[in-house]
Amino acid sequence: MKTGRISGVLLPLFSLRSRTDFGIGDFGAIGGFLDWLRDGRQRLWMMLPLLPTAPGDTSPYATRSAFGLNPLFIHLDEVPEFAEAGGVGGLSGEDRKKLDEARAAPRIRYDLVMPLKMAALRRAFERFQEREWAKGSERARAMQAYVAAEKAWLESYAVFCAISDDQRHLGWWDWPEPLRDAKSAAVAKERERLGKDVLFHQWCQWVAEQQWERVRAQAKARGVFLCGDEPFIVGQNSADAWANPTLLRRDARLGVPPDAFSADGQDWGLPYFDFAAMEKDGYAWLKFRGRNAAEYYDLRRVDHAVGYFRQWIRDAKAPKGRFVPAEEPVQKALGQKLFKLFLESGTGIVAEDLGVIPDWVRATLNELELPGYKVMRWERDEKVYRDPKKYPKVSLATTGTHDTETMKEWWESAPSGERAQVAEVFKELENATLTPAFTETIHHGLLGAALNCASDLCVLPYQDVLGSADRINLPGSMTAANWSYRLDVPSEQLTTAEHTAYAAKVLAALTQAGKR
Repeated sequence: MKTGRISGVLLPLFSLRSRTDFGIGDFGAIGGFLDWLRDGRQRLWMMLPLLPTAPGDTSPYATRSAFGLNPLFIHLDEVPEFAEAGGVGGLSGEDRKKLDEARAAPRIRYDLVMPLKMAALRRAFERFQEREWAKGSERARAMQAYVAAEKAWLESYAVFCAISDDQRHLGWWDWPEPLRDAKSAAVAKERERLGKDVLFHQWCQWVAEQQWERVRAQAKARGVFLCGDEPFIVGQNSADAWANPTLLRRDARLGVPPDAFSADGQDWGLPYFDFAAMEKDGYAWLKFRGRNAAEYYDLRRVDHAVGYFRQWIRDAKAPKGRFVPAEEPVQKALGQKLFKLFLESGTGIVAEDLGVIPDWVRATLNELELPGYKVMRWERDEKVYRDPKKYPKVSLATTGTHDTETMKEWWESAPSGERAQVAEVFKELENATLTPAFTETIHHGLLGAALNCASDLCVLPYQDVLGSADRINLPGSMTAANWSYRLDVPSEQLTTAEHTAYAAKVLAALTQAGKR
């Protein structure tokens, strides 16, 4: 997919706010944000993963499945059965008080949101089962058609979720032994016993899918491309690892090797892909994942791109870690083969190539004309910043990612010499007084430098567009602040609230000047 020279904004869906949400951004809040993107002349919305997550886990990368959508993103007011049951008015007084508290909170209160929303979905589903499913209504037939069409992933996902709920969310390897084999007769019996729960998880995916289709139509009408974020691997306690244990293996732990930031590397505790086993059926699982992504997004951000060339695993054979495959020529051939396969999906590909990446990995991505990342504050040789106007055309320039400090934080904490080095290369700062304060002139100059760069793709974190210091995630920390950032105004007011409307106006002018 060729996008041409465009720019966009990075913002997690969960960060949206609306008057009728349940304390977390959902599909009903998207229209107002798309209008704001339009006012800012932006053609791309890059988001974080929308996949189902493990119960109680707030990270969008703690995925329960490589397929489907997170039920927390369902907009309940658009679910007929929720409205019929009285909507928010049907909640108990105590629950209504908790909902008001969650809605008013400056950040997502997952401790309130998760139980409230899942309970509301359960009540709506029970009404659907009683009023629609039992009577074979038109809505019931529509859901049956969806379940049949998506059976390749939905059946194992829904059965896994139902059993997991019944087993108090223990890891599937700790379930009674007969249930650990997804293809066993014991699982078939559990599927029958837990039929209502299986149906609930299928219903959630059907409802979410319907709403996402409307989102795609809204984005298309406004000329906005949607870019999804595809985690490299899914969690150990996931439907995919349970149903495909020979492809997503648990006999070793995935991580990254030692580098300048970590003498021992990182142990992510995740399963790893057995690409040799995948090759036996022509990489059917990866191809299916690609086709599925094409139905949801216009572009795919492929996370941890280097992992498709080589994986760093720790096992009994090498407790301190080793690469698989071990030989560099084999690694090169594997990565080239897999990324060519990804290109067959029909979506555009953005390769996340940050961190310690061998030059030959980026060379391979360049040969395939796949854009990699240019995080502007990291693009330098020793102390000399690289000129953004000389970035490769096939690349994605950005002022930061969901894991980095904001542009404001970076500027205010940078040594004075570093600020001077930036201004020497970024000509958009030539009229700025280089103070530690993040002034409007400096803010707009840095945004302009990004939008004027030579990269075809430019993606700006929403916080950097607004000039705020609010972070999405602080790697290595486990706090309630992670993955809980929310807009300070409802999406319905983004185009009219003074500070967000002004930000869109500035962004539109800088984007036009950058010929995007």
